[in-house]
Formats: sequence, structure tokens, C-alpha cells
Amino acid sequence: MPKIKNLLDKNKLILYLLIIVIAFAVFALINDEPRVSIKPLNQKTMTETVKMVKENQELRERLARIEPASPVKIMTADKPSQSVETFPLLTVIAEGKSVPFEVNYEDQSWVRPDYQPYWHSKTGQWGRIPDLVHNSYHNLFVTLGAEGLWNETIHESGIAELNGKIKLSVYDDNPENTVAVLAFRHQITDVITLSNQVILLGTPSRTGLQVLSINRHDLIDSISGELIANNDRQKYLFQLVTPDGYETDYINALINFD
Repeated sequence: MPKIKNLLDKNKLILYLLIIVIAFAVFALINDEPRVSIKPLNQKTMTETVKMVKENQELRERLARIEPASPVKIMTADKPSQSVETFPLLTVIAEGKSVPFEVNYEDQSWVRPDYQPYWHSKTGQWGRIPDLVHNSYHNLFVTLGAEGLWNETIHESGIAELNGKIKLSVYDDNPENTVAVLAFRHQITDVITLSNQVILLGTPSRTGLQVLSINRHDLIDSISGELIANNDRQKYLFQLVTPDGYETDYINALINFD
């Protein structure tokens, strides 16, 4: 009996030790700190985030310059001015006044690009797609020779890279006396005016570019030899016309005489 009692006491001791070990293990497991910790963003991560936000804003601004905010139908008003009295083209050819002009640039093999790199939105300049599409319909651009107006016109028409090769004529030392005419795919041979209607007579072609200079005072209706009344800011209708009297393009131009 004493041996059996000693054996039971030893087993109880082992059992108690086992229970204590298990209890400590469970306690340690429950109170163990998590292995995953939240680390602050390092400088590189913050820089990438700021960069993405900045790029997103730049893309939104570029997109706003390129196209409308939502899909819309755009019809650009491009009708002859109501203030310009128009005559039949053959009447202007027969009865109009021949106007002298100078050819400042001509390349009949020049091919008009569909797109120019300086129209890209990354340049931060003008490059709105609806305006580019509208301008591509026209083979005629007219502006006064002032530097700002000239630069804007060659940019819009897509010949800015030729600016160094084109030297407009200047009349009476005043660039604003120069009426610059850009004609694509049309070889102008005569300029004829009747009242506020200006015909650029010539032959259409598949390629080519001409830049002409006209003295704005030569556009005055000089039947009486005097400046017509209220002619300080007159609209003129410029028309590209074939020799047999067909219009191939037109554009309105505001000519200042003040």
C-alpha cells in the first residue's frame, strides 16, 4: 500500500507540473505581441504619392484644354458677315478693282500636316481638338501683320515652323498696314475687290502654300478715291475663287483703319 500511495503522489506531482506548464504556455500565447506593426511612410513612398497627385491634376488640366468636358455636338459659326454686301463672283471679277500684292512665301509642293507637335497639350499652348478640326476645313487664313496676330495665325493654321522663312512686307513702316493672306492648295494669281468683298483668284491644287501681303489701304473701295464712312473697323469677306467663278473657301477678316 505505501508503494501505491507514493506512485499516486508522484503522478499527481507530474500532473500539477504539466498543468502549470500548459497554463504558462497559454498565457504567453494570449499576451504575445503581434508580429505585424504599422510603419510610417518613408520619404520615397510620400514622394511617389505626391507625384501621382500632381500628374493626375496635370492630366485633368490637359484634358480640359483638348476637348469638351462632355460629349457635345459643336457647330462653329462660320457664315459670311451680314455687314458684308456680297455680289456674284463673276460680277466682282468683271467690275472689281485689281489690288496689288506681294508674294512673301510660296511652295507649291508643300503638304499640309494633319497634326503639329506644338499643338500637343504638353506644350501648354492652344491645341483644342474641335478648333483644330474646324481650322482643318479651311484653306484660307487672313490677319493683320502685327506680330501677336501673325504668330497666333501661323500657330492655328499649322505653319509655325516656317516663321523664320517668311518675311511679311511692311507698308509705311507699320506692320498693321499689312494684310497677310495664307492660302493652302490654291495658287493665287490676282486679287480683286469690290466694296468689302475680296476675291483671291487662282487655281486649286492638291498641295501648296502661298503667303501674300496686301496694303490694307488698297482694300478701300476707291470709286470716289476716299475712305468710305465708318471704315475704321470694317469686315471684309475674303474668298478663294477659281477663274470660272467658283468659290473654294472663304473667311471673314476684321480690317482696322484707325
